[in-house]
Amino acid sequence: MFVTQFFVNLLWWIGISLLAERVNISTFQKRFIEIASAILFIAWFATFDLLAHNSFFRAIGGIPLALLLPFIFGFSLFFSQTFRKLLIVTPMHWIIGFQVYRVLGGVFFIWNAQGLLPSIFALSAGFGDVLTGITAPLVAYWSYKNGKGARLIAYIWNSFGVLDTVNALTLGTLAQTHLLKTGPTAALLGVLPFVWLTAFAVPRSLLLHGYTLWLLGKRRTGKKIQL
Repeated sequence: MFVTQFFVNLLWWIGISLLAERVNISTFQKRFIEIASAILFIAWFATFDLLAHNSFFRAIGGIPLALLLPFIFGFSLFFSQTFRKLLIVTPMHWIIGFQVYRVLGGVFFIWNAQGLLPSIFALSAGFGDVLTGITAPLVAYWSYKNGKGARLIAYIWNSFGVLDTVNALTLGTLAQTHLLKTGPTAALLGVLPFVWLTAFAVPRSLLLHGYTLWLLGKRRTGKKIQL
């Protein structure tokens, strides 16, 4: 799971670097985006791994903090003119198709079958993630082809992805805090390797859904964004 999440983040960084070359900004700004994003991803990844190995996420409040901070940072980037320029030139199908990695949530089924995670969380989260991941390339392709109803389909797909993530977060939190009668295995949601999916991948998915919905809204209005 460590290697998989690192590879997914690497692909995200490669995408950002490619987009930086397409934006009408200075060469210095392009290099800054590439270097700063690399440092940010490495720092996020390394810090998370260090905290996970020191059982930080087993404590109540650990996982919510890991979710909240990247989420706040990711959406605070909208205050940056350069970030908005970067997002505007992003092909919609790139962001949508990238979320094919959500199929990794299928591992929840395996962990549940092994008795490692509570069914009330694992089955719901696993089904939602797999469905979102499997359909991501299809929705991306339809968006790329600008097929009939592509915008509506993208809205529905993103809404489902967000609702699935929120549902998984809610059930996971309730299970870990023992508000649901799920047994002692709920505590494993905050330890390795489970925490890579429950607290590391979730903010990334929510941010990508949020960016996609923002683009859908802007492109629906047909208004030029003031940059």
